[in-house]
Amino acid sequence: MNTKIVLSFLGIFLLTGLYFSCQDDSPTGEKIELRGLTREKRSLELIRKVSRDPLGKRILALYKSTDGQTEKENEILYHVQPHLINLGFTVEYWDIDAGMPSREKLRETRAVISWFRGASMADPEAYLDFMDNTIMSGLKYIIIDNFGAYQYRMEQDKFMEPARLNLSLSKLGIWYSGKWTDDASVLEITSKDSAVVEAGGLQDVSKSRLYYFFQIIDKDLDVFLSVKRNDEDVPPSPFIVTNRNGGFILSRYIYHMENGQAKILIDFNEFLRRALFPRAKQERIGILTDLNHPQTKKISLLVAESLKRTQCAFEVIEKQDFKKLVPGDLTPYTTVALIIPNEQDLNPNVIADFYSHGGSLISLFGGYFTNLAPYLASRVKEDPDVKEGFGYVFKPGFLLSEGFGMKYDDVGWGCGNLEPAGDAVILGTDFNGFQPIVWASKDGRVLTWDWHLFIIPELIGLAFESFLYVRPVGTAATLGFGHMFIDDCPLPMYNVKNEPLEPITDTDFYMNIWWPEIKQLLDAHGIPASSYIIFNYNAQVERPFTGAEFFAAENMASLHLAHIMLDQGMELGFHGYNHVSLTCEDTEVNEYKWTSIENMKGALNEGKRYWLSMLPRASLPFAYVAPNNIISEEGIKALHEVFPTIKIISMLYWSRTEEVCSEMAPNSQFPELYYFPRISSGYLNTDANQKLIVAGAGVPGVVSHFIHPDDVYDPDRSGGLTWEKMKTEFADLLDFVAYHYPWIEWVDIREAYYRLLVQDEAQFCFKWKDNPDGAQLTVHTVEGQMFRIRPNTYSLTGLDGAEIIYSYKSMPGIILKAEDKECVLYFKPHTTSTAGGM
Repeated sequence: MNTKIVLSFLGIFLLTGLYFSCQDDSPTGEKIELRGLTREKRSLELIRKVSRDPLGKRILALYKSTDGQTEKENEILYHVQPHLINLGFTVEYWDIDAGMPSREKLRETRAVISWFRGASMADPEAYLDFMDNTIMSGLKYIIIDNFGAYQYRMEQDKFMEPARLNLSLSKLGIWYSGKWTDDASVLEITSKDSAVVEAGGLQDVSKSRLYYFFQIIDKDLDVFLSVKRNDEDVPPSPFIVTNRNGGFILSRYIYHMENGQAKILIDFNEFLRRALFPRAKQERIGILTDLNHPQTKKISLLVAESLKRTQCAFEVIEKQDFKKLVPGDLTPYTTVALIIPNEQDLNPNVIADFYSHGGSLISLFGGYFTNLAPYLASRVKEDPDVKEGFGYVFKPGFLLSEGFGMKYDDVGWGCGNLEPAGDAVILGTDFNGFQPIVWASKDGRVLTWDWHLFIIPELIGLAFESFLYVRPVGTAATLGFGHMFIDDCPLPMYNVKNEPLEPITDTDFYMNIWWPEIKQLLDAHGIPASSYIIFNYNAQVERPFTGAEFFAAENMASLHLAHIMLDQGMELGFHGYNHVSLTCEDTEVNEYKWTSIENMKGALNEGKRYWLSMLPRASLPFAYVAPNNIISEEGIKALHEVFPTIKIISMLYWSRTEEVCSEMAPNSQFPELYYFPRISSGYLNTDANQKLIVAGAGVPGVVSHFIHPDDVYDPDRSGGLTWEKMKTEFADLLDFVAYHYPWIEWVDIREAYYRLLVQDEAQFCFKWKDNPDGAQLTVHTVEGQMFRIRPNTYSLTGLDGAEIIYSYKSMPGIILKAEDKECVLYFKPHTTSTAGGM
């Protein structure tokens, strides 16, 4: 058997390659691409799907010449343009009587705004189509005063049908239902945001004398003014509103005439801000990144994948779009993450505006920042020559665990030009405690990392926890299960005596010592496992294929072990006809490769023939573990054709060598196949294994571990220990999981598959809302789904629709399970920080 399996990933940091350079020359950067299967490619596709184009800085202002308006004389010019310019936009005017603006005209346009005087238009149907198409293309639409398209100008008795009007108005969150009156005696203002609608004077229905009934059809509609008609049994009508698509202000509530002058009531600066930059209605993350920089690209891909798995909503803004950003553009996010090497093209006022409006901010790469330093709880280093560090120390309380701290002295890292501001809270340092790595603002809303080491995938759990740290209450979905894989088992046994167990044969060890003792240990911890049969370790890659090795053991022990496992309720998976990876590509690990797809399929068919000749058809494999953790797309296709019963394909979650890494996700070509990778491995209770387990439990919420029966024969995998000591180490490792993650439920491989599918469909939504007497977090999901919260500046006081599974004692972490599709958690603020510094 090839002994190079996964040792590089098990000993995460045993490689001493230093990361001082900003160039991505790590082993990960040289990973071979097996016909489109690389994790990087899939993660990049994910980022492209959620990339947000901030559009342009131009506002297209509509007027009607038939209303007596011109480009130089219109209400937008007089009352709105100064505020738009103040918000960072330019304004271009368009006479709607000249026809609809072309698609080309709307390029680099952020929004369309209208302020018409009259109700008629030459072709109101065409105008409504234009409005619909504009909104559907992602632009905002703001209507002030008369809608302007109620009737046909040339046919005064022809009005637009309400149903057609509402097709357009509904995109702004309202539904026109008539009931006009100008009788002020029956009108009453029921709600108002005075800061927005009474900035220049009081709203007064006796002066406005206008009512239409609009229904609210957008649950996230922001209503600034509502008026009720007391002689009708209808709810209050929203007259001034904004939503994700723009805004609307009804005529006569914009200004009042006093002494022949229009007295503007509306704070247009604030209204436009709310219409153009809608506030986040749920927890949403904005990632500002440079995908042309090798290190920030890699970090961004890992972060995006982690956020997707944990159902944290996010969007990506790439560097080429930074110049389009204006202050307010980050308002739709509750948290913004900077993954950039420098502040080039990024207006610091954009970050300043976001922070001043209550946003949370993270910097995940040690870059070079001067103008941004004050917003990152930082200042420029006094010693500019400090450009690298060595080792790290993170005290308990940051990562999800019962007091697990991280201390490591054998890895170097590059850094940027920042150091903590005077009142910042330091959360981690280099190994000697001299150089800060990560620090937070005093209020906890900003977290800055000054290193480049998140290019190592196994550390991404630290980056992910940062997103939860900076929110009042951090939230994320978690899978909450574990699974144990036993690779290469049953395996060919050779009746030979090898060190370090020379007195007994390998067959005796596997049958009479290893399996009985491992089964007893797994049972004691309540762990069901799946075991992956391998028929040969030969190098046969062309016909004829034989299975002689599997039958070499005395009394056909390999087959006997397979039957024992089935009788004990074990799930038998498939590891291969032999240990040659399913690829025709050259790889370092594979001494041999398949000479053709047909030969590869021939070997798989031979493996299936062995299976059916020796084992029940009902036991045909549900899961497959790729030999050497390498497989190609062609290999997956061949496997799927020969073994349609297989639903799980397993490689590695993280690796820094040529093994194929995979997120937990469906295969794009065959969605019924699901990648369920392994995160940790082996029997030894090492720092490296503990870090992997903590990372897996903290991000996807999974412990996915694998062992081999023959590890004792390999000096590297055994660490030179005896079997008794290996067994003790393994028990300690399982106890480590039980102590830090008692909420993890060990499940069989089929249950793991179904839980992955269900969480994918759960569509979590987290909504945080501050109230005068506290705050609440509303979680929308599917009953039975698990999620976790990190209460940083608030304490949980009650909950509806959810149950607490586990509450951490040594850090602010609570694991919950949804009992309903809507869970509401109640909080009150506290003044004591829950995660102190160093």
